[in-house]
Amino acid sequence: MIRAILIFTLVVAAVLPATAGTAAPRRVEMGIFVVDITDINERAGTFTAEFDVVARWQDPESGFDATAEGHGVRTRMGDRADAFLAEIWSPTIFAVNVVGARGKGNETVTEAADGTITLRSRLRRTVRAPLDFRRFPFDEQVLPVHIESYLYPADELEIVPVEDFSGFDDTFSPPEWRVRGLTTHSEPRARVQDGGRVYHRLSFLVHIERLSGYYLWKIMLPMVIIVMVSWIVFWMSGEMLGRRAGVSSTGMLTVIAYQFVIAGTLPRFPYLTVMDYFTLVSLVIIAATMLVNLVVSRLDAERGCTVDRFCRFLFPLGYTLGLAVVLAGGRGA
Repeated sequence: MIRAILIFTLVVAAVLPATAGTAAPRRVEMGIFVVDITDINERAGTFTAEFDVVARWQDPESGFDATAEGHGVRTRMGDRADAFLAEIWSPTIFAVNVVGARGKGNETVTEAADGTITLRSRLRRTVRAPLDFRRFPFDEQVLPVHIESYLYPADELEIVPVEDFSGFDDTFSPPEWRVRGLTTHSEPRARVQDGGRVYHRLSFLVHIERLSGYYLWKIMLPMVIIVMVSWIVFWMSGEMLGRRAGVSSTGMLTVIAYQFVIAGTLPRFPYLTVMDYFTLVSLVIIAATMLVNLVVSRLDAERGCTVDRFCRFLFPLGYTLGLAVVLAGGRGA
């Protein structure tokens, strides 16, 4: 029994020195409300938005006697707010993926009697966002705002979301997009430029969905009609090779022109989108009609008519199946 007590005492003595000096990190509550998204630049991979931002933390050196002052909060704005923040402890937090200038917004600081500090700002920022266009024009994107501290690592400062503040104004509607929601994600991040030191990151993720109607009716439907028009060669005589080739080549050049128009609105990524596959299927079908034109011109009239009659059913069936696979993959990926 005495031996067990001695072992327990030694273990406690070894553990206590290791934990005595550790303290829980300060907690800063952070919330972002998206007031409006004014621009989504797909080529640059950025978006510009207006945010209401709130940060709340406990400062043990602040506070006052509410009974003596007759109220429970002190509110400061503008220069008075900046001067007050310079006198007290501040988390010094910032958005790490903001592009360009980081000008100050309209700030309001509220000091509660118990030492709770609440900082509110209205900010307009351009933020970098990695976009994935593999499902374009049926894609959904995530617009992130990553918040970290300038000075305090993860063992000194923890940033947590204010769930009852974060959200978005459902009255605004960015052109071509629908906002689906806002979520938060928290994780530790090693900052390379600070020697790999670990900082706490709180990410606010705005989920948006592209409204694909423009592309369906203005690009994809006309492209389908162009391909269908190219099939009139199957009702033309085999001796009319020049006219048949003219119809097919005109359709191919038109589809290629559409492809260049679409490519001009997107960045130069190394993968194919749903729209690219859609265009490629259309080009392959038209190219196949040119090959049929050549084959029919080398056959006699009877066999040429047989090939044309067979293609009148084969090409629509093949094109329909090809587009069905492409669109099903794009919407269900």
